Amino acid sequence: MAPTVLSLHDQARGRLLPTTVYVPESGTSAPLVVFGHGMCGHPHKFRRLFGHWAEAGYIVAAPAFPHTNDANPPPYLIDDVVNQPADVSFVLDELLARGLGDADRIGVGGYSLGAETALAVGLHPAYADVRVRAVVGVAGALFHPNFATASLRPLPLLLVHGSQDTKKDRLRQALKIYEAAHEPKQLVTIEGAGHGICQDDGQPHATLVAELTTTFWDRHLRK
Repeated sequence: MAPTVLSLHDQARGRLLPTTVYVPESGTSAPLVVFGHGMCGHPHKFRRLFGHWAEAGYIVAAPAFPHTNDANPPPYLIDDVVNQPADVSFVLDELLARGLGDADRIGVGGYSLGAETALAVGLHPAYADVRVRAVVGVAGALFHPNFATASLRPLPLLLVHGSQDTKKDRLRQALKIYEAAHEPKQLVTIEGAGHGICQDDGQPHATLVAELTTTFWDRHLRK
């Protein structure tokens, strides 16, 4: 199914957030998943993943964050991750105001720096959006000093990592998140996979990530 792009603009914060949206055949009252791309990333790198979720009956919304997406000119600002949880909340506001998604069945997910965004907006007491009901983090963890916390919100959590992902010691940091998280929680390590495990060029692992995450959404957003 073909996505559309909403030209969202958070004028109060001066942030342009063009958001790719997939609407399933089941319609606009379906569960809603907002997904964050990684550093120098973009929503168009996850067509396989988003298509899988949409075919399973989820509305998928993926903003292009203003200072970390590669469709904009450099410099790219990794520290702008602290502003991205509020971007996700703004996108949620806009989608729900347009009648897109069930406000009682919202999940957030992300890859790499986008996983850090999703973990913050879902689990961090200071950055959390209370509308979120479940969180998926792929190949990411909470690294920024502003995201340091001794406690996490009690939400269903799925963390997915590749066994060969050695960048910034992400797996060890993810284990810290997993240990601090509440049940129900799951950490899946995919043998032989590197960092880009859920992007379109991450086959054969991208299909497995799509299946794992869909099962997780079905368990926690179908109630």
